[in-house]
Amino acid sequence: MPPYSDRPSMRNRTAAQTANYVRLQSAMKGVSDALMRAARRSMFSFGRREPVSDADANALRVAIDGALPLLDFQFTDPKRQLPSKLANRLRNFRKMLTRMRDASNGEALDAVFAELSGKTTDVWRKFIEYRDEALAIVNALDEEFLESYSVGSYSVQPFNTGRGDWDDEKWSTMKYVLTAGADLLERHGMGRFVGGAVLAYPTRTLPPSAGGGGGALAMYRRTDDIMWIAAGGAPKRVLHSFIHETGHRVYWRFIGNVGRAAWEAYFEGDTGTPDVDAVIRAWEAWASARQVSTADMGMSDSTDEFDRMRYGRYLAYWMRHLMKTGQREMSMWTEIIADKAGVDEKYDTMRDAPRRNQVPGLDQIIAKKSEIRSFLTPVTAYSATEAGELFAEAFAHYIVDGPNRLHPRLRAMLRQAVPIMRVGTGGPLSLRPDYGESDAALPRGGGEEGPSAYRVASRFIG
Repeated sequence: MPPYSDRPSMRNRTAAQTANYVRLQSAMKGVSDALMRAARRSMFSFGRREPVSDADANALRVAIDGALPLLDFQFTDPKRQLPSKLANRLRNFRKMLTRMRDASNGEALDAVFAELSGKTTDVWRKFIEYRDEALAIVNALDEEFLESYSVGSYSVQPFNTGRGDWDDEKWSTMKYVLTAGADLLERHGMGRFVGGAVLAYPTRTLPPSAGGGGGALAMYRRTDDIMWIAAGGAPKRVLHSFIHETGHRVYWRFIGNVGRAAWEAYFEGDTGTPDVDAVIRAWEAWASARQVSTADMGMSDSTDEFDRMRYGRYLAYWMRHLMKTGQREMSMWTEIIADKAGVDEKYDTMRDAPRRNQVPGLDQIIAKKSEIRSFLTPVTAYSATEAGELFAEAFAHYIVDGPNRLHPRLRAMLRQAVPIMRVGTGGPLSLRPDYGESDAALPRGGGEEGPSAYRVASRFIG
């Protein structure tokens, strides 16, 4: 496997579809061309309806014969299945094509066209709709192997998914995450957990095909000790997620059954009633504040004020305000409390507003505040979900941000669980290391916000 520095330049590559997509697209073009020739007399003859010729019927038959096998989608993972709605649509598409193919001559095909056409649509429009859906499915779900590479001790298998391709910036992000992550782990005495197999994607988040990790920035699967990375995201955020997943690796491969049982007991023992009233008071004060004149405000401020007056009691708008004003602690506890209260808000994407007759999140929390219990010394909102995520989040923040990022009790428990872990030496790791490359090849993208704000934004704001 060639070293990372020997890989060919990807600077000029454009987003490329997978081979399966290209084959299906070509086959569908053959069918569409033949269908247009066969149907044009009966569909576009301006009142002079002419029969389909036998030659055109035969050409369509040949084109459909070449396309049908490509519409029988098979997953390499037998556990994966298309949603029933999409599976039914594909089945109907295959039936439609089969009926046209089985027509014995032009006259029979003309009769099939008439049967497949309705009052509001025709065979051509139906074909176009089905064709576009089939291509979209392959574009979303198909992936193919690219050439493998090494980055330090990591063996990297890149994938192309058709929804983005590798370029120098994404390769640089992948190299940055693995080399910077390895350096951080070594500094903290965790070198034994450096290296292994990494499956890498050029997308901003992992696709659904990535072992069940769709939507994440990184993932670890303990059954085969494999890591996944989405190299299209903000480099700093991907690095943090990668160290988080390494924390899961440590949790399952180092501390053992006794250690995990002790950690779970600690998680349960430090669970209690959080200060829900503090969140409610702050939220209500913001939502009910006296109207501020917008005469001297810019458009953005005026819009924010309008949203606060109308929708201030809804969770998405409160979280948006907290993220905009940098209130990380309040944002974290709001997310934890909303999750434990089961807050459910549905939004109208067309209106960019809550759906009508929705109970605001603040009122849902007030109604259930006496029932809310959570882990009391979290590092992020996500760390309060369960013991394993607490360990991984604590591990990531200890390694990337330093021990002082953790509550003293959480920090002590982490050191007890992983006694080989030490405080990093040699000064803080640069988050923009110089790899001897040009600035254009270095990873770009901001994102200082913690995982809590990122997750709640994706859940409630979209």
